[in-house]
Amino acid sequence: MNTPAPRDDLATSQPSSPEEAARARLRGLGSRVTEPRVRVLAVLMQGADALSHQAVCDALPDDSGIDRVTVYRVLDWLVAGGIVHKTAGADRVFRFSLAEHDAAREAAHRSHSHFHCTQCGRDFCLEGAEPPAMPKAALPAGFAADHAELTIKGACADCAHLASHHKTGNASCPK
Repeated sequence: MNTPAPRDDLATSQPSSPEEAARARLRGLGSRVTEPRVRVLAVLMQGADALSHQAVCDALPDDSGIDRVTVYRVLDWLVAGGIVHKTAGADRVFRFSLAEHDAAREAAHRSHSHFHCTQCGRDFCLEGAEPPAMPKAALPAGFAADHAELTIKGACADCAHLASHHKTGNASCPK
């Protein structure tokens, strides 16, 4: 009787949940895996947009037991570890999104542009739209810029579409 060979593909199979994917990513980085880190990273891994601290808190299950201060600490730890990058929106609220681990892609990502919707407040990454180069003469003596950020402001596609259907100008954008 033949017995099937052990399956090596179990280690490379797709995670069955966002939390499992976050655990695998933290383990792959050699990081300590804690439930708050797993939950916060899972939220960021699921989000297409950069999320504020409040949006991360809102996305956590009510029964997670993770308080606001712990979320701040985890976000700071993820930023310090290069797993997540942090940008300030036009509203001066920090937003967090996944950073690439490949140094070249990370450098390119740090120098990309954003679009901020003034109607609904969402921020979008504009891949391939690099901010203009910072002229050296514009910096005071002794300063050294490592990257520049550009944020374009206006109405996102959802809000622009909604506004075109409601000529009153008082239409609210879905968040």
